[in-house]
Amino acid sequence: MYKVLFFLHKNDDGEILRHFTNITVKYLQEIMGKDIPVAKVESNLLLDQKYSHYCEITSSNKDEMDKWLHSKSGKKLNKDLMDFHQHITVIMLNYDLSK
Repeated sequence: MYKVLFFLHKNDDGEILRHFTNITVKYLQEIMGKDIPVAKVESNLLLDQKYSHYCEITSSNKDEMDKWLHSKSGKKLNKDLMDFHQHITVIMLNYDLSK
């Protein structure tokens, strides 16, 4: 299994949250072909960087995720993240420990 986690940095700018939910998550939904739920981060006391919202996408393996991220919608997402990267932390997890 392979996951990509998206954490929105905590801030007081409602426009940044709207961008995350209306643009970034929209591209993730296009990539996955289904709704992507967004969660409110309740607490992350041990981290210096505070987060307000979170979502994730999951595939069966890294190759499948790479295929999705190189699709037309994946390229739109990458372009969006280049402009939005200062407001978001992206973490990729590979559950296949043999690699």
